[in-house]
Amino acid sequence: MDFKKIRKSNAFSVSIIILCMILGMCVIKRNYLSADNISALLKVLAVTALVGTSQMISIASGGMNVSIGATGAMSAIFSGLLMQNAGVPVPLAILSGLLTGAVCGVINGLLIFRNGGVGVASFLTTLATNSVFTGIIYMITTGHGVSKIPRAFIAIGNTKLGAVPTSVVIMLVILTLVYIMFRYTSPGRQILAFGANPKAAELYGISRFRTILLVNILASVIAAVAGMLVVMRVGTAQPDIGSDWMLKSFAAPLIGGTRQAGGKVVVFGVILGALVLTIIENALVHLSVDVYWTELINGVVIIVIMALDRVRAVRK
Repeated sequence: MDFKKIRKSNAFSVSIIILCMILGMCVIKRNYLSADNISALLKVLAVTALVGTSQMISIASGGMNVSIGATGAMSAIFSGLLMQNAGVPVPLAILSGLLTGAVCGVINGLLIFRNGGVGVASFLTTLATNSVFTGIIYMITTGHGVSKIPRAFIAIGNTKLGAVPTSVVIMLVILTLVYIMFRYTSPGRQILAFGANPKAAELYGISRFRTILLVNILASVIAAVAGMLVVMRVGTAQPDIGSDWMLKSFAAPLIGGTRQAGGKVVVFGVILGALVLTIIENALVHLSVDVYWTELINGVVIIVIMALDRVRAVRK
């Protein structure tokens, strides 16, 4: 085992930062590592990691998706309304939420392809669809949440397998599948090749249309899972679910080692990035600091990570 290489790795550096943050909070708040707080941290971590994974897939293809929050909210609201107003069984409601996410992904994919593909086109397109999806949500709900969520649905996100919340298990399963896709499957390798150099990828026969469509469907379905996990955790489906996801979605994969220019992902690094963000948010709550500082800190973190990523690229 090359310990020198490990010490120079991004995962090692981020792990040291996480350890220092936890130790610092333990000094300030002696009960910081209580069972209740750890459970709360893990449930938030699961959602943040999924949101980061959703964005990571878009970044890997050389694009970006700023409609992840609205997609998660659409899926959560639709599944919640079906259970509340139509008495739809929980499994069917979950499937409906996933299908809602997939439809959002298809819409994004088709529009991004029509508007030129990746980069700025993906940003502007998803910025527009974010507004459209958000508008639809508020038209359907008239600004009110869905409160009559069945206990069976809520229980999925609040039960535990041993000491581990089910939401964390769901997150780990999804990240493992994403890892397998990028590591061992042709579609995953094609996404990375397309993200590294779209023109070269097309010359080798990789379809721009299929790649963009697949990326956006996968990203949106994962965002849908994240949205439904939030409902399972809090017990209601509010129209503003995902309104604070945009910065987190970029920060988690970038902190975890995903290259901002596309073509490279560090799937399980997203968990480390998400853990950094979760600890920061949790620490601010414990320290009674205004929650809006979270947005400022997340923004600064992204700027620093992008600068460091650029420096590493220049050195190479």
